[in-house]
Amino acid sequence: MNRFGCVLLALGLATSTLGCNLFTILDKLSARDELNKGVKAYTSQKFDEAETHLQNAVDLDPELIDAELYLATTYRVQYQPGGQSMDNLQMAQKAIQIFERVLAKDPGNESSMANISGIYNSMGDYDMAKEWYRKQIEANPSNPEPLYGIGTIDWQLSYDRTGMTGDNVENLTDEEKAAVNATVDEGVDALRKALEIYPQYTDAMQYLNLLYREKGKLASEDEEKANWELEADKLALQALEMKRMQEEEAERAKRTFTGATEGN
Repeated sequence: MNRFGCVLLALGLATSTLGCNLFTILDKLSARDELNKGVKAYTSQKFDEAETHLQNAVDLDPELIDAELYLATTYRVQYQPGGQSMDNLQMAQKAIQIFERVLAKDPGNESSMANISGIYNSMGDYDMAKEWYRKQIEANPSNPEPLYGIGTIDWQLSYDRTGMTGDNVENLTDEEKAAVNATVDEGVDALRKALEIYPQYTDAMQYLNLLYREKGKLASEDEEKANWELEADKLALQALEMKRMQEEEAERAKRTFTGATEGN
C-alpha cells in the first residue's frame, strides 16, 4: 500500500505540474493575442481600446516586454506637451513608470531611455531629461541622438536667459553669466561629439550654430563677439549646403527606385 500510495502521489504531482505548464502556455498565447489586438487598436488610434488589450497582455504575461513598450507608448502619444491638466500629466507619468518597468527587466533598452528623456524634455523638466540623455550615452556612446538632445536643451536654457538679441545679458550677475556660459559650453561639447559620430548631422550643426551665437552674446569683447558670429555664420552655411546635398541625393534615389519599379 505504501508503494501504491507513492505511485499515486507521483502521478498527482506530475499531473499538477503538467496542468501548471498548460495554464502558463495558454496565458502566454492569450497574452500574444491581446498584444496583437492592442497593436491593431493603437494603429487605428483607438487608444482606450489599445490600453485595455495591452494591459491584459501584461497581466497574462508580465515578461512580454513588447506589450509594456506599446502600453507605455500608448500613454505617451496621448500626452500633450506643455499641457498642465492633471489628466495630461498623469499620461506622462504613466508612460514614464512603464518605461522604467521595462528597464528594470531590460536595463539596456535604449527605446525606453529615449522615450523617458523625450517625455521629460516635453514637460520642460530639463534636469531629468538631461539625466536620462546621459544614461543613453552611457548605454550606447556611439548614438549621437542623446548628445543632440543635451545640446538643444542647453541652447534653450541659455536663450531663455540672454534673450533674442542678447539684451538680457547686461542684467545678469557675474555668477549668473558664468553659469549660463557653462551651460552653453556643455551644449557645444555635446553637439561637437554628436558631429564626430555623425558628420552629416545637419540638425546638430544648426543648433551648434545657435550655441555659437549664444557665446557671442555672452562675450565681453567686441572682437570675441565678432569671431563667434563668424563661426556661427560659417556653420549655418555648411549645414544648409549639406542639407541641400542630402535632399538632392534623396531625390536621385527616389527617381532610381521609381524607374526600377516601373521597369519591372
